Amino acid sequence: MLSVYSRHYPPCDHTDIHHRRCRCPKWIQGLVDGQGFVRVSARTRSWEKAESKAREMERVADPLVKPDQPVTMQKAVADYLADEKARKVGPESLRKNKALLEREFVDWCKGRKLHLLRQIGPPELREFRNGWNNSAATTLRKHERMRGFFTFCISNGWLLKNPMEALRKPVVHRGKPTDYFTREEFSKILEATYKYEYGGGNDCHFRKDRLKALVLLMRWSGLSIKDAVTLERTRVDARGSLLLRRAKTGVPVFVPLPPEVYSALRALPSDNPRYFFWSGNGDTKSAIKGYQRSFWKLFKLADIKHADDSLKRCHPHMLRDTFAVELLLAGVPIDQVSVLLAHSSVRITEKHYSPWVKARQEQMETNVRKAWFREPMDGAASESDQKHSGRIQ
Repeated sequence: MLSVYSRHYPPCDHTDIHHRRCRCPKWIQGLVDGQGFVRVSARTRSWEKAESKAREMERVADPLVKPDQPVTMQKAVADYLADEKARKVGPESLRKNKALLEREFVDWCKGRKLHLLRQIGPPELREFRNGWNNSAATTLRKHERMRGFFTFCISNGWLLKNPMEALRKPVVHRGKPTDYFTREEFSKILEATYKYEYGGGNDCHFRKDRLKALVLLMRWSGLSIKDAVTLERTRVDARGSLLLRRAKTGVPVFVPLPPEVYSALRALPSDNPRYFFWSGNGDTKSAIKGYQRSFWKLFKLADIKHADDSLKRCHPHMLRDTFAVELLLAGVPIDQVSVLLAHSSVRITEKHYSPWVKARQEQMETNVRKAWFREPMDGAASESDQKHSGRIQ
């Protein structure tokens, strides 16, 4: 059995030979019938291509191996989804993979009488992708999901090459920078909470108070709406600090909450002593969707507009963006902002908020220019400078 491993070289900082994602050279080693132990270069930096080469070497070395039975598309998809479930992939990712492969890809193959996995090549995949009516970002994500599926097929020996390798990735053009709420706009949102009237439900008398507390919490903690709605009371200590999570090192990461936010949270009525906003009954998705509908209504009441009097498109995640942007504009290092947002890498923070790091730099440059005018610019020494110069002489 042959296996693939990576030979890491600087500037790669990985030491695990089984790490797949770096661009270091890939090698193949293992036992081959009739040859004993072999170790050869795969002559590629792609783990998938090295795996394909290893399987081909095994096939060539053992001519008695009978050709595998053709694998149907339905079996390949079913096995892949079962493996994803066994790996404890998140329910949202599992749902999207199932929708793409079962409801789109398998049905598309049936319509063209493509029943076997080996019947799928780059031309068929291009035709399938051409039928996607999605944005560039969504198309790229679906492209990567299809690539992951065929990588799984290669690892099972059903294919020798990944047909998705022949398809170039969709191009995603960066649009407008991440938007956020200015302080004036945020004040309008808070004022709108006093006008808010809930249409019904068990907490119809307290929805206004809950919504105001939720707005304050998301703005000053950077929590997403999912994490905020399901926030447990024990995560806010008596000092008013919110436990965001525990880092990989086991060190807790806290963010202090302003007294106004802490008071609003503690004053909320307790439908469930464990949570601030969620009753604890039913599915969390239903609770989150309910608050999302409340936000749409709240933003409509706030009536936030651009300078040209056009209506500003608002969504709950902009409260998290406001938290991040205000920290950057206040001079907080971007690596610290990345930790507070729980991003896996500071590169993700830079991707979304780099324009605001630039805005902070522009603020500093403006302040430096203001300092110019505090000293004479024509080379003439001030009276204090002249006195100081005379003392030195």
